[in-house]
Amino acid sequence: MPNTNLKTIFNTAAVLYDGVRPEYPEKLIQDVVQLSGLNNHSRILEIGCGTGKATQSFAELGYELVCLDIGADLIALAKEKLEKFPNASFVRQAFETWKPEGKFDLIISATAFHWVDPKVRYLKASEVLGSDGFLAVFSNQHVRKDEGFFAETQDLYDRYYLQLPRNRLRHTTNCPGVEAFRGLMKRVYPWKQTYSSEQYIKLLNTYSDHMVLPDKNKHLLFEGIVNLIETKYDGQITKHYAAVLDLRKTKG
Repeated sequence: MPNTNLKTIFNTAAVLYDGVRPEYPEKLIQDVVQLSGLNNHSRILEIGCGTGKATQSFAELGYELVCLDIGADLIALAKEKLEKFPNASFVRQAFETWKPEGKFDLIISATAFHWVDPKVRYLKASEVLGSDGFLAVFSNQHVRKDEGFFAETQDLYDRYYLQLPRNRLRHTTNCPGVEAFRGLMKRVYPWKQTYSSEQYIKLLNTYSDHMVLPDKNKHLLFEGIVNLIETKYDGQITKHYAAVLDLRKTKG
């Protein structure tokens, strides 16, 4: 497996990412707004906005938004999608090196916070937030991975998938600065999505570990998956998700 900087690879598939990556349940967005006590003057920072999958839900509510991302194509697409929201501004820069102007009331990060350097994540987040500010980290997680179609694909993965080295950013725990937050609230929002074989392959083509597979391995893996969906699952499969929200409050 090539030594690829995985967090930068999403930029190469910005349009595909925007087309097939799932959004987030409206109830999750509502809970973030309600639990963090936002008002008309609140400021929100988004870390890793991507193409704006979560951004638009907050922009529509009128809050001032500053959105960070390192991908030029990703952020260009987000800007285009949200051009009618003057309250949302975009900065092409990593959170680790970005210089904030003033304090924020809420930081949101949708399927992106694990890419931030663990030595910086919570330390800088606590510095950016004002007293009694909130950090909302959320993502769509795949559940029921060992059932039905997903269990049957394991043989294909055993043959063609090359395991990536564990991402040191994603799997780090006990990050410095986490003690600056209190009152962790965790909520889970189950939902599901049905995909045709074509749609599912497009989705897989937005996962970093699949994107960097050697072409031959990727072709054989995807060919086997399509064949399985078409011959045994009538051309479509249902994927069960859990949108998971971790909400933390700074110690005022």
